[in-house]
Amino acid sequence: MLNPELWTEGGITMLVGMGIVFSFLVLLVFAMLIMAKCVTLINKLCPLPVEEVKTKTTKTSDDSEIALAIAIAGAQA
Repeated sequence: MLNPELWTEGGITMLVGMGIVFSFLVLLVFAMLIMAKCVTLINKLCPLPVEEVKTKTTKTSDDSEIALAIAIAGAQA
């Protein structure tokens, strides 16, 4: 249980594994940054058309409709 060779081998294995994972994550971040720059460049060269959204004008709330809804709810209770 207290074998120093096992502890050193375990520590070395842990450090190597953590180093590999850290290296992969650093490479992943740089790859994502490069891809973001590529996408920005592509969007500048050939942008996608943007469709305009037409909104319907709705009338403001009418007090008579609210009163009617209250009356109906009160009649059903």
